[in-house]
Amino acid sequence: MSAHRRDTGKKGGKNQMATEITMPKLSDTMTNGQFICWRKNVGDRIERGDIIAEVETDKAVMELEAFASGILIKTMAKEGETVPVGTVLGLIGEPGEMSQTAEAPPPEAEAEPDTAPAMEAAEPVRPVSPTPVTQPAPIHETPEHEKASPMVRRMAREQGIDLGKVQGSGPEGRITQEDLQRFVAGLQIKPQIPAGAPMQLERKEIQTPPRVEETTGTTVAPSAMRRAIANEVTRSWNEIPHFIVTMEIGMDACREIVEELKKSGQHIGYHELTIKACATALEHFPLLLAASDTSDDDIPISFAVSLPDGLMMPVIRECQRLSLLEIAHEASRLADRSRTGKLSATEMTGARFSLSNLGMYGVDEFNALIMPGQRAILAMGAVTERPVVRKGQIVSAPTMRVTLSCDHRVVDGAYAAAFLAELRSILEQPVKLLI
Repeated sequence: MSAHRRDTGKKGGKNQMATEITMPKLSDTMTNGQFICWRKNVGDRIERGDIIAEVETDKAVMELEAFASGILIKTMAKEGETVPVGTVLGLIGEPGEMSQTAEAPPPEAEAEPDTAPAMEAAEPVRPVSPTPVTQPAPIHETPEHEKASPMVRRMAREQGIDLGKVQGSGPEGRITQEDLQRFVAGLQIKPQIPAGAPMQLERKEIQTPPRVEETTGTTVAPSAMRRAIANEVTRSWNEIPHFIVTMEIGMDACREIVEELKKSGQHIGYHELTIKACATALEHFPLLLAASDTSDDDIPISFAVSLPDGLMMPVIRECQRLSLLEIAHEASRLADRSRTGKLSATEMTGARFSLSNLGMYGVDEFNALIMPGQRAILAMGAVTERPVVRKGQIVSAPTMRVTLSCDHRVVDGAYAAAFLAELRSILEQPVKLLI
């Protein structure tokens, strides 16, 4: 959450300004967000780290944490409202600060009725006009936002489902994705996009997806995630001149490693081996890496996670320094957080290279679109038995086809081919990845 505390420069605390709770920028493409709900009421005591509100970005529903302790003295954003990044959502302070920040008019002019008072600002913000706040009635039942995860609530909103009618099977009646899916199945509503379905793109300008007519005759608008994906792939296809290079890699040694590690209880697959191999190879091919805001030595790699209504691209940082087991643990953790809608801003941004894997669906090879702001993406196909020629004989052996999509403005074909050759060398002799 983006919040900061400003003061007048006087000691003693009485003239200290309240902390502003602002709409954070939670992804590289985010310009505004939808305010979902407050998790605290005006007058509640808040400790640093408490969850105070929820917002929906262009990719996920996020929980906002308090970066300061105090009293929630004012709320400005309303449920369902779309507000720009940087907009003040509310104020956290102490009782003595209320008249100075939320209620007191500036000395040179009287405040107009129902208008937010002017505040000193270190940088311009666009405050949301507040409405008079009334103390809510006591809640006797568990609020909806405490009975389900942000991902479940978002899925319910997009399908027009009242979670109050859904029976939860989780701890203390918590509603899970499976509970929601069973409820939807009972209403005979088909999902808008089946889970795990890859995006099918044609080589033409991609428009925002139209509304989809369901079998029930109701009209369903595309989700925020679907709109964000449409915007990003449109930018990628229209702005980046793609070219692709495909190579087949022998996976005999990798298969042996995967099977041996599985026997010892360490679940490391071809996906994690390829991420580590990419990080190792990229150290020698810097042109394939997007510019970094931190360190050119860092190689953060994002990978695609399929969701019921789209996909997420969480980021594993410092891949070149992590062990294979650490990469596997981080990939599993980030995939789980993607599916529950709990990714943080730092877990979604800053990647310099990307990887997309459709091998688990039996796909032999495919072309992936480069993420805007990056220069390349690797598409992984299935590891499967194929006929190969070895020592003049045709034999069956496990191979994997990988396709590298590159930005032709930065990279040429020979450079891309050399990278894939290095990647193949590493994966065909993967012992060094275990060190």
